Amino acid sequence: MPRIQFSDVTPPDNRRSIRDIPIPNGGKRKVSINLKPEITPPPKATPMPLSTPAFDSRISEVAEKKNTNVYEYYYPKNKEEPNYNNGPTKSKRKAWMFGTIISVLIAVFIVGMMTVFASATVNITPRSQNLNVATEIVGVKEREEGGVRYEVVKLAKSKTVSIPATGEEAVELKASGKIIVYNNFSSQPQRLIIRTRFETKDGLIFRIPESIIVPGKTTKNGTETPGSIEVEVFADEPGEKYNINKSDFTVPGFKNDANRYNNFYARSITEMTGGFVGKMKTVLPAEKQTALQNIDTETRADLEKELQSKVPAELVLLSNSIIYKSKELSQKEESSSVLVGKEITAYALMLNKKELSDKIIATYASEFDSWNNIKSQIIDFSPLAVEKIVGNLEGGEKISLQIKGQVLAWAEINTDTISQKLLGAPKKDLQKIMDEFTGISGITAVIRPIWKQTFPTDSSKIRVQTTVGK
Repeated sequence: MPRIQFSDVTPPDNRRSIRDIPIPNGGKRKVSINLKPEITPPPKATPMPLSTPAFDSRISEVAEKKNTNVYEYYYPKNKEEPNYNNGPTKSKRKAWMFGTIISVLIAVFIVGMMTVFASATVNITPRSQNLNVATEIVGVKEREEGGVRYEVVKLAKSKTVSIPATGEEAVELKASGKIIVYNNFSSQPQRLIIRTRFETKDGLIFRIPESIIVPGKTTKNGTETPGSIEVEVFADEPGEKYNINKSDFTVPGFKNDANRYNNFYARSITEMTGGFVGKMKTVLPAEKQTALQNIDTETRADLEKELQSKVPAELVLLSNSIIYKSKELSQKEESSSVLVGKEITAYALMLNKKELSDKIIATYASEFDSWNNIKSQIIDFSPLAVEKIVGNLEGGEKISLQIKGQVLAWAEINTDTISQKLLGAPKKDLQKIMDEFTGISGITAVIRPIWKQTFPTDSSKIRVQTTVGK
């Protein structure tokens, strides 16, 4: 296509152009060149009538001008324009396909992992039977046929309160303190009668206020350990000279038996205090009694709460199995009042759970024919109470316990055996497996993932647990 030449735009008449400057001919033939084409003024515009034909003619004129060669050169008709209504582009289709593939892979991975890590949880409710208990138990320190082992946990607390003084009176008080008596003489327990004497190296005599039994010595791995018991002693006479520091004691009553005398001895674990002769401030008896009673009640409650927190997992502390001993503390004077107080010592009798359970079940479960072949156990001992304790808890000897209450005996379930039975078994066979164990009252199972209808073949993935109530 020949290139179209554009003519210059003629500037207004009042401005000069370089084309208006004459060019010399230089000896050649002069030819006049008119660089300024004559412009024909447009015809005077005629107002277009407000009619449709005239308006259409103007549109057609514009269309004709648009279709000139020059317009087509710069705006060719065959130029492709983007079409935005022909569906997703290629890149969008690729992204959609990639997302679909990833989603499918994730779904397959999740399903595979849930299948590989399949698990099952089995809940079993054992059978139960009420037992009305009213029996006597023999408590022993060492394992013994027909006996139930026991342990004694000792705990002491003291508390004082201030009471206004009302006067003075002459008093004579004896010093007191605590000692541990040792028996390294024999493996047999040794009874010491009330008011047995204990003597310091300075000849001061202290006595026990009640009879005690000192346990015999024991031998373990070739090493002998003397038996021992803690006891409180009082000075033989009132006065401050018996207020002494910790000391060693002998038993004068054994002097005629050298071997026994040398192997029965005592050592104080507290200082001897409270010895006094003279005048002391007094308080109203009624106020003192009320104060001591409140101290006793509060201290016992604190001791019981603390003892409950100290019960080992294999032992049980039955109701009424705590024995309390109280001692009034020596009065202490303040400026215008008197400090009175008490020391409460608690002896908590704790029984072996398994042996107590076996003893009760052996006594009462045989009354029920349906339980002859079911091994059972007692889990909750809280309904049981100790009505009577006969014997010395501190002496380590046999004791007798009267126990009463109503408890539930629960069938023992061997969860390992049931877990083996369920390996690879269909879930629908769960009832058949339950029927094989007479001690089962109910059984439910949850298998994951939910679409699996068989138990895992790995026993570590089957969790069997029992649910019992009170």
